[in-house]
Amino acid sequence: MSRRVIYPAAPPVTVLLNPADDAAVIRAALAAHHPAAGRITVHPTPAASGTALALDILAALGKPTELPGDWGAQGPPVVNIAAAWILALPITRITVLRAHLLDQKSWSALLTLRLRTGVHLVAVCHTRRPPAVMRTALHDVDHHTVSTEGPTGDLLAKAPTTPAPRRGAEGRWITVPALAFLNFRRDFPACRCTPPPADRPYVPERAYGMDQIAHRLGARTAAPQIAAALATAVFTGTSVSQLDTVHVNHLDEDAATLTLHGPGFTRYGGSSSDGYISHCATYTVPPWARCFLRAAANLAHLSPRGDDSLFSAGPPRALPHLTTFAEQFRLRPPQPAPPWPHPKTRHRKRNKTPEPPVVRWYTGVEHPDLNAVSYQKWLRSAG
Repeated sequence: MSRRVIYPAAPPVTVLLNPADDAAVIRAALAAHHPAAGRITVHPTPAASGTALALDILAALGKPTELPGDWGAQGPPVVNIAAAWILALPITRITVLRAHLLDQKSWSALLTLRLRTGVHLVAVCHTRRPPAVMRTALHDVDHHTVSTEGPTGDLLAKAPTTPAPRRGAEGRWITVPALAFLNFRRDFPACRCTPPPADRPYVPERAYGMDQIAHRLGARTAAPQIAAALATAVFTGTSVSQLDTVHVNHLDEDAATLTLHGPGFTRYGGSSSDGYISHCATYTVPPWARCFLRAAANLAHLSPRGDDSLFSAGPPRALPHLTTFAEQFRLRPPQPAPPWPHPKTRHRKRNKTPEPPVVRWYTGVEHPDLNAVSYQKWLRSAG
């Protein structure tokens, strides 16, 4: 992934004057919000400044504004996180309402975001002329001014109506066989070979709700590395130890292939006759996962750390463990069969709040609970 992808040419800024402060203009701008079509509308929080405005942009992208763990204080700047997602989706136009109320820090963040993403920035100013802060910020920036009292082109065009995709219950657990060895720890020495293409994903995508998994990865975290790492684990079945060795240059420029290096280990809890030996291989990235990998690569370029790691950002331990996020997304590996016979529940109080289930993560190839579950049972349980 090259620098020209990170810093594309940006069109001139459009200052849209709304002298009458017409509410119909605000409704039209909000109705034009359509991330799938490459345009978003940001309604800034009152008195938003700098980082707060970047969080508003993340919210407009459909991302949570609470950054996980210590990432918010020790991780990359929020404006870089927003830029990484904008480049990956991709977003081509950002409309900012109430732009006449933004301060100098907010304008600095907006113009930095524009330079790093190449988006068309539309600043809606609900006054007859831009205030002094806006004029100063745009003094050396190519821009032009239009008014809602005249033609505005497609700036306020209503977004097309698209039916919402069908998804399962947000709170239900999804059993993902590919996550069985996510928590497996093993040292992976450095390797610079040219691996052959990998076979197709060893767990068929039809075995579980892939659209629901992609939706959760995109909507429940603003950290591109977390979404990209879990997506990679889903379509490769790899572990956190191997994910830690992935560098940015292991992903091609179009995020179509990803190379994983590492020695072989038995996936399904037994011998190689169970169907598997994992080694260095180049995987084809499925279309649903490419956005997450592009966002992680973009953030690595925007916030260089020196190690070029694809799935880490900021200082060590700034992000919680990957299995913790998987449980937050309600994703889990195949679980051991419940005890038989089932414990008696006749005297259990009906009004008692059920306790959250305890997710079992396998930490080694010879784990007895894992050996008791066959690969065929995994597929049936995930269906």
